[in-house]
Amino acid sequence: MFKFRLQRLLELRQEAEQAKARVVASARQVAEAAQREHDALAALRDAAQGEVRSAHQQVTRVGHLQQLGVALTALDERVMMADESVQAAEQVVQEAQDALTIAARDRRVLDRLKEHHVARWQAEEAARDRVQMDEIALGRFGRSADAAQDSLRNDGRTS
Repeated sequence: MFKFRLQRLLELRQEAEQAKARVVASARQVAEAAQREHDALAALRDAAQGEVRSAHQQVTRVGHLQQLGVALTALDERVMMADESVQAAEQVVQEAQDALTIAARDRRVLDRLKEHHVARWQAEEAARDRVQMDEIALGRFGRSADAAQDSLRNDGRTS
């Protein structure tokens, strides 16, 4: 029976790779949530800009225009902060993806090493089996040759 001496290390590498895959998935969810928040704020800002444009076309009080301008400025700042948050989340995703790539590479190295060891073990087993079968065949041949000689000797005595 084949036993890979580094099997436990391979299992640890597989677990590490799976953990890193979970981190990537989690980071992607965070990035997607940040992107959705950014998109919602951008839509709100666009709506506010439309309201400011329509207020300029109508007769409105200066105080109302100032209030809309302040609200629009605050929305612009929130959109910029959300954009920074999206970029930071994307950076975390990229770093997690890089770590996953490295973990996958490390696991594949051990997988290939295991495959090499299995192939070598199978070749050695096949060679042992051939030697054993050859020994059995030679033993049978030797016994049948001895039996044939005994038969010839017995035939020579009886004639």
